Parts: sequence; C-alpha cells; structure tokens
Amino acid sequence: MWHLRKLMIKLRFILYLILSVFIFSSQTKNEETLIVYYSAISCPCAQWKIENRNNKKNIYLERANDKLLDADQIWDGRTLPLKLKVKGHFKKKLGIPKGFSTKGNPEPAKVFLYTQIEIVK
Repeated sequence: MWHLRKLMIKLRFILYLILSVFIFSSQTKNEETLIVYYSAISCPCAQWKIENRNNKKNIYLERANDKLLDADQIWDGRTLPLKLKVKGHFKKKLGIPKGFSTKGNPEPAKVFLYTQIEIVK
C-alpha cells in the first residue's frame, strides 16, 4: 500500500511538471513588439506594414479582446502616417482577422494578434 501511495505522489508531480511546461510554453507564443504603419490601400486587404522589415507584404492586425482599441478603426480617413506600437504574436496560419469585412473577398495574409496597442503617431 505504501508503494502505491509513493507511486501516486510521483505521478502527480510528473503531471504537474508536464502541465506547467505546457501552460508556460502556450502563453509565450513568441511574443514580440512591432511598429506598424497604416497603408490606406483602397482594397479589402491587409493594411499594415511592419517598420524596418524588408517584407513587402502587408499584415492584418487583430485585437486579442474587445477591451483593446481596434487598430482598423483608428484612421480618420485623412491623416497619415498612422503609426502604432503593438505587442503580441503572429498566428500560425495565414488568414483574415475576426470581425474583418469579407466584402470584396479579402486575401488571407499574416495575422498579428495583439495584446497591447499604443498610438505612436
């Protein structure tokens, strides 16, 4: 009976370690901070360009929750450049962000899911 209890304690400890590693690794998700510019392109497509990167393709921004400012609703239609600082991570697959209008058949692109947002300019 004592051996069974000892085995159960070891199994609980191993399970705790596995869950801790899994939870920690899923929370970090290669978080990074980006400076992005609004492109104001007249198409139903990705509108954000990453500063200081040679990538010619624009990206989508998606807020992690509804309490965050919606990056796609900030531009007043006149004032450029619009520059934001966002912190978060890229989704694994190309796609279209939640809530983005599918009118005009937008093309899938990289989606940056942000958890923090700041208007720089």
